[in-house]
Amino acid sequence: MVSDSVSDMEVLSRFVDVNEITNEYYFNENKKTRALSYVTGSDWQDLEKVSPLSIEKYKNNLQVLNAQVASAISNPNTAYVVFSVNGKTLVKKVKEDANFDFSVFRDVVTETRAVLPSLSINGGSQSTTGVFYDSSRTLKMQVDLNASIQNNYYFFEVLNPNAKPSPDDNITTPESVAFSGTGPLWSNTFTWTSYWDANVPGQGFKWEFKGKGTTPSFGFIANCTFSR
Repeated sequence: MVSDSVSDMEVLSRFVDVNEITNEYYFNENKKTRALSYVTGSDWQDLEKVSPLSIEKYKNNLQVLNAQVASAISNPNTAYVVFSVNGKTLVKKVKEDANFDFSVFRDVVTETRAVLPSLSINGGSQSTTGVFYDSSRTLKMQVDLNASIQNNYYFFEVLNPNAKPSPDDNITTPESVAFSGTGPLWSNTFTWTSYWDANVPGQGFKWEFKGKGTTPSFGFIANCTFSR
């Protein structure tokens, strides 16, 4: 029997979907009827045990998350938004003038010997890898979410300041990827492709990643590991 709010949140996260037209999360009780659904009959039985109060609280949380997503999309610095729910992770380009590519990495992740800086995302604070150089124009980023937060909702940003053309006098050039979601991050490896101007002769491509944690407002949110 579902008996506590943590268990309730885990069950409810299975029924969240994304409206890809309006860029909004919503609670979809009929998710199990969709083709290729990841919700099972036992999920429905669990849902029936969730308290109405928990359902109402969860729907309110989704409204807060939707407001954060809308704010990110309206921010000229945001180039891409990641949406993640049970069963899928979606990357959406929200600024056509973004000078770098960002996508979900679909292939099998292979081991790499390149030791690159990692980035820890924490609520209410900012972090950075510092500037580093690598011969590859494309880097993979593996995002490992804090397991204790994923049953609720999360929102954070990873910025690539070197996504800007050089020289760049426009401080609003898109450079940020906003991560949003509820439940486990279904696909957790992504690909960054730099613009050609970031290639510094004799040193390689110039990289730097910055993290900004918003929700939860404190504590560890995720760790980002970079590799070729």
